[in-house]
Amino acid sequence: MNHQLLETGSMVGARKRFVLSNLSAPDTMVDLAAGQGWGLKGKRRQQTLFCLQGSVWVTQECDIRDYVLEEGDAFMVTLPGLVLVRALTPARIGYAESMMLEPFRGRFSQTVFN
Repeated sequence: MNHQLLETGSMVGARKRFVLSNLSAPDTMVDLAAGQGWGLKGKRRQQTLFCLQGSVWVTQECDIRDYVLEEGDAFMVTLPGLVLVRALTPARIGYAESMMLEPFRGRFSQTVFN
């Protein structure tokens, strides 16, 4: 199985990690100044945002909840429509179109363990 380990560092030296299965790197990386916004529109379900540095506020259309991501957090888009991100502090976000580069074309088998 192909796994990419993406490490992020913080100002206090703590390290958080993402394990991105079947993904070589986020498709897009965006640096945001505090207060700056970024958005996506369209059918974005199952796509993922990663907070690589700083902290960001995330909201998606038709979802009454808002989300705050800090360094090391990820958010999977669950609804179609507009997704807005605003940096609460200077931040870097990563965006992955899909966690799976190719659909699974193998076979599943069942094994029973005693």
